[in-house]
Amino acid sequence: SRFSWTRPPPYYLSTVLLTVVLVTGLFIFACGPQGEKVDLLVTVGSELKDCVAVNPMKCLVVNGELFFDTIEGFDFEEGFYYRLKIEREDLFPGNDPPQDMSRYRYRLLDVLSKSMSPR
Repeated sequence: SRFSWTRPPPYYLSTVLLTVVLVTGLFIFACGPQGEKVDLLVTVGSELKDCVAVNPMKCLVVNGELFFDTIEGFDFEEGFYYRLKIEREDLFPGNDPPQDMSRYRYRLLDVLSKSMSPR
């Protein structure tokens, strides 16, 4: 037969290649740039303190200062001091964050110590 194909037409391969490149590029773009990750050792106080961000709220006291963010994976229990190893990731490398967002994401890596607060 005059129109039988024993192999795909040449444009077929270039279409497949272009599709693979586009899908890969979209995947990389969707994931966004990876921010710098830094491990930190911090001390968390035994009480939540009143603080004001957009609205009044309760904040952890980390290294003696009010901490307006959360630490993913950390369950604070009032009355205990903590020594933690956490990871801080820059969510906006090279850019300024929106005004209502934190620049960093914090994630618990390890609870190094947990001690009861003297009453």
